[in-house]
Amino acid sequence: MKNLLKVCCFVIFIAAVLFFVSDLPSFSKTIKFAQLSDIHYALGREDKGYKLLSQTQPLLEDAIKQINDEKGIDFVMITGDGIDRAKKDDLYSLTDELNTLNYPWYYVLGNHDTTANGYLSKTNFLKILNEKNPNYKFNVPYYTFKPKKGFRIIVLDGTISGPSVKKNTPNGTLSNEELSWLDNVLSESKKEAVIIFMHFPIFPPYESKHLELLNADKLKAVLQKHDMPIALFTGHYHTTKITQKNNILQVITPALVSYPNAFRIVEVTKKNNQITYKINYIETNLKDLQEKTKGRGIKHYGSKKDRDAIITLEKKHN
Repeated sequence: MKNLLKVCCFVIFIAAVLFFVSDLPSFSKTIKFAQLSDIHYALGREDKGYKLLSQTQPLLEDAIKQINDEKGIDFVMITGDGIDRAKKDDLYSLTDELNTLNYPWYYVLGNHDTTANGYLSKTNFLKILNEKNPNYKFNVPYYTFKPKKGFRIIVLDGTISGPSVKKNTPNGTLSNEELSWLDNVLSESKKEAVIIFMHFPIFPPYESKHLELLNADKLKAVLQKHDMPIALFTGHYHTTKITQKNNILQVITPALVSYPNAFRIVEVTKKNNQITYKINYIETNLKDLQEKTKGRGIKHYGSKKDRDAIITLEKKHN
């Protein structure tokens, strides 16, 4: 009886210690996500320049299989240009493919996804996402959610559209309303690891005026105002690039439709006042397709430090 009592007391003690330790600031927490960008899914299209439009379905299926084989992913984020043309049928087919993922998936609007003067407006695009994706329940193209306690996901919309827009443009901009919303969300997220997804980078990987986010300085000012580690995952330039400036870590993920036909799987660990990002670059297994556009797209491969990286940012305040 005494031995049983000792065992019970020991078990209670261990449980209490584990509970106490788990509640300490030093207890580390991790999330894991996959990022697919610039899929440019297209039905019945011929290849165009460096874009393998005729092969978007097998490229996506290969990426999905690799993601499904990966354990412990919390969500998948598509960072824009999921479809090449703003066509309803292409979007329906894309969502059917994405619904074969074993994990929840979310979406960022890109400049190819909607049209200024056609059926697939932002409103109709979001209606289809809500209809086809059980995890997507947002009525505006910028939104936030928490996949786990201590982590804040923010999705921004930089696409230009509306009644005054005559035609689509590859440039981006954020409205004052969206910037104000972001400012408020960041004010509420001081104790969280903040991860932002958008289509347009704020630090361009190379000069190209027609691709830029036109009010990037305004967005940078909001991010820098809060003086907290912020990771920004983007696409748009079809290239592989990682940039760190002050409190902002920007990761540009290459296109699935063009060389190097790759995506990313990222682990983010929050411990004490440090946030560590383990960034993994993963190519599709369709090497014959990769070789087709390697010559024209080799500049988008990036350096080794732009492909795989482990980066830690410090929080200055609790």
